[in-house]
Parts: sequence; structure tokens; C-alpha cells
Amino acid sequence: MIEFLPQNGNNLVALNFSGKLEHEDFERLTPVLDEQIKASGGSVRLFLDLRDFDGWEDLHAMWDHFVLVKNHHKFVERIAIVGDEEWERRIAQLADRFALAEVGFYAPERHDAALLWLVG
Repeated sequence: MIEFLPQNGNNLVALNFSGKLEHEDFERLTPVLDEQIKASGGSVRLFLDLRDFDGWEDLHAMWDHFVLVKNHHKFVERIAIVGDEEWERRIAQLADRFALAEVGFYAPERHDAALLWLVG
């Protein structure tokens, strides 16, 4: 499931990924993300809480995620990833190498620092 967090608004898109993501999650996320990009003048900053993320339900959902990233990466200035697993840290490192956006990884206890970095 993809849940919008209370900090979501203006040019900040704050999301919690939990469980296994499904095709429907991306169907709900994409129009909201498009609207926030438009409302913010063309760029956003992402806060992604991955602590409870368990992957994708199937290949369709994984493909949806890939397409979302492919179609929206040029509209993202910064990405703060919050996680507590080594694979989450590696995702952040990989994203930092290939994304146009600045990427930061934060342990759960540094949740507030991640938000400050995004808005700073």
C-alpha cells in the first residue's frame, strides 16, 4: 500500500510504502503526483518511508513502479529515503548514482532530519 503522509503538500510528496505494492497503488498515486508536480510549478521533493515495504505483489506492480519512476524522475529535486534495512540503504545508493535528484538515506530515528533536508 502507498499512503500519503500528513507532511504531504506544496512541493513535498511524503509517502509511506508498506506491505507489497499492487498495480492499484500506482493507479492511485500517479494522478495525485501529477497534480502536485503541476501545482508546485514543475518539481517536487520526495519523502519515502520504506520501513514496512515488502516489495511488489507481482511483475505488473513492479513494472508500474518502473514506469512511474521513468516518467517522473525529471520532476524530482530531492529524495529522502527512510529505512532500517541494508537493502534500503543500497536502493538509496543506487538511486543516487542514476537519479537526477539528490538522494539521502536516513535511519528511522532521523526521520525529522530527512524532512528538514528536503525542505531546506
